[in-house]
Amino acid sequence: MENKDITVAVHYDKNDTNDKYGVRASFAEGLIKGFKECGVNAYTTQQCIEENIPFNISIGFDTAGLDVWQKILNNNTTNIMWATDSIFSQNFKIANTFAAFKNFILFEPSQADLQATGTYMPTLKHGYIPFAVDSEIFSKQECEKANDIVFFADVKDYNSIIDTLKSTMPELVFNLMMEMLAIALKKPALNFWQICQAIKEACKLQIDADQYMLLFQNISDIVSNQHKIALVQALSDFDLKIYGNEEWTKHISGNVKYMGSCSIKETAQILNHSKIALHSHPFALGSGLHPRVLNAAAVQTFCLCSDTPSFKLEYGSALGYYNQKDFEDIAKQAKYYLDNEEERLQKAKTAYEITGEKHSWKQRAQSILKLMR
Repeated sequence: MENKDITVAVHYDKNDTNDKYGVRASFAEGLIKGFKECGVNAYTTQQCIEENIPFNISIGFDTAGLDVWQKILNNNTTNIMWATDSIFSQNFKIANTFAAFKNFILFEPSQADLQATGTYMPTLKHGYIPFAVDSEIFSKQECEKANDIVFFADVKDYNSIIDTLKSTMPELVFNLMMEMLAIALKKPALNFWQICQAIKEACKLQIDADQYMLLFQNISDIVSNQHKIALVQALSDFDLKIYGNEEWTKHISGNVKYMGSCSIKETAQILNHSKIALHSHPFALGSGLHPRVLNAAAVQTFCLCSDTPSFKLEYGSALGYYNQKDFEDIAKQAKYYLDNEEERLQKAKTAYEITGEKHSWKQRAQSILKLMR
């Protein structure tokens, strides 16, 4: 079947109350454009239904379009759920509900989850497909880079999370979680599945899907937030601007400034005016990619990234890397790249080229079409 004979319906919920920064909406719009650039007919699912347009594939991010999945699957049409977070962080039970359908497919944003998904949902068709970037929104501008360093992230007080867990969990479960947490912080290169397997073998444990999710969600939450706070506190002497939720005001000091939240389009503008964008990779995404890096690279802004193997494999020396275990070198790295503009700009240019060649929504659409054939 040629591309011009294929019609794709993209689930798109403009009123998604959980998408406060417009990330999933941006993904959906970018994917529609990506399919159209491949010569495929692409519309929103709502348009297909309202105008009675038959489609070959339906696809959406997280649970977008959930109310029509069953009908689509019953009509023997392929329906793809593309997770924007680990399936063990959210929406596991929904994916499991449809796992037995031969025409239901899960795209996962992290390779680190593949074995766990296969273990706990053995009938589910699933695979790794990383995020992409919308080059229309995140386009390079010729402008003054007035900001030294910027960081886009929400944060939670991880100590409060630990205190709540301690007061509500059985002591044995809490102690197990703290042991796994200690390993995750000491050895950041390990993903949760690897840690879990080591603990299971050492303690002769059997961990079912609900227990795995409980441990995964809480440990991921604590590790990721501890990393973000440690990252920012290690750069207190720098002109660092943070965009996210108000919880940040409790964790910043020195020259760090909290700037409030911003939309996707505002993010693109801010990145264009910045010398360095920071990235602390979420523990839950393991060996996946992340929009923070893709977006910065797409506007040709240098990214200083945690030393995550997946980014080293994808971008090599085009990014700067700091040690996420103890953050002892990040201030030195930040100063070096602020002082050495020519090298910083060259790395940003290389990352920009890699992103354009490999990480557009058109390239993701091409990959999906190849899988469907």
